[in-house]
Amino acid sequence: MTKQERYMGMLWGLVVGDCLGSPIQFSDKDNHPFITKMEYCLVFKLPAGYWTDDSSMAFCVMESFSRLGKYDLADIAHNFVRWIDEGFWSSANHAFDVGNATWSAVDGIKNGRLKNGTEDSQGNGSIMRLAPSYIMARELNSPAILHEISDLTHDSHAVRKTMDKMAAVLDDHCAGRRTEIQSLYATREAVNNSGWCVSTLDAALWAFHTTKSFRDGMIAAVNLGGDSDSIGAVYGQIAGAYYGLSAIPAEWKEAVKDWKKVDDFIVDFLHAVKCE
Repeated sequence: MTKQERYMGMLWGLVVGDCLGSPIQFSDKDNHPFITKMEYCLVFKLPAGYWTDDSSMAFCVMESFSRLGKYDLADIAHNFVRWIDEGFWSSANHAFDVGNATWSAVDGIKNGRLKNGTEDSQGNGSIMRLAPSYIMARELNSPAILHEISDLTHDSHAVRKTMDKMAAVLDDHCAGRRTEIQSLYATREAVNNSGWCVSTLDAALWAFHTTKSFRDGMIAAVNLGGDSDSIGAVYGQIAGAYYGLSAIPAEWKEAVKDWKKVDDFIVDFLHAVKCE
C-alpha cells in the first residue's frame, strides 16, 4: 500500500467518522439509534453527511498549506478565526459544535496569541483534527508542527502527550504495522465516551483493537455515543492509516456533503506537501 493511500485513508477516515458520529453525539452510550450509515443530525438540524468542527478545523489547516505551499502557523490561526467568524470550511456556512476551549482560543488569536488554553484545556480538539498536522510534520521533517498547531487552542502538556501517543500509532500504521499501543479500556462498558483527549484516543483504540475491518471498527466507535463525532474522527484517522482509503465504504464517502470537492481538496493538499 502506498503512503498516499494511507494518508488519503487517514484524512477521509477523519471526515466520515465525524459525519457518522455527529447525529448521536451527547447521547448516553446505549440510549441512541444504532448508526451504520449517514443520518440526519437532529442535534444541529443538519442533513446527513454534514461535517462538524472536527473536519472544519482540519480543513482550515489543509487550506492554508494548499494555498501558500508552505507551513505558516499564523495563517492557520487566521483560518480558525475565519471559520468562527465567517463559517469558512463549515458544512453549514457557519461555525457550530465549537468547544469552549476553541471559542476562547479564537479570542486569543484575535489578540495576537499563538498559544492559547491552560493545563486544564484537555479536550480532544487537537487530536480530532490531527491528520493534516501529522502529515505536514512527517513530510517536512518538522515534528514541532504537531505541538505548535495544537497549542493554538489547547496549550496543555496532557494534550501534547496524547498527541504524541496518537502520532506513534499513526507512525506504526503508516509503516504497515498494526500498532501494539493498546487502549486503557478492556471492555465496551469501561470506555469513557467523554470529550477528554485521553479518553477519546483510548475509545478509538478500543474500537480498533476489538475489530478487524475499518467498517466494523467505525461502527463500534461512533456507537459509543457521547462525543461520538470526535471518537469517530480519531478512529477514522488511525484506522484509515492502517487499512487505507480503499477500505472506507464508498457509500459513506459519497454521502458526505460535496464529497467530490472534499476528495479533490484532499488530493490537492497531499500534492502541496509533495506526497506523491
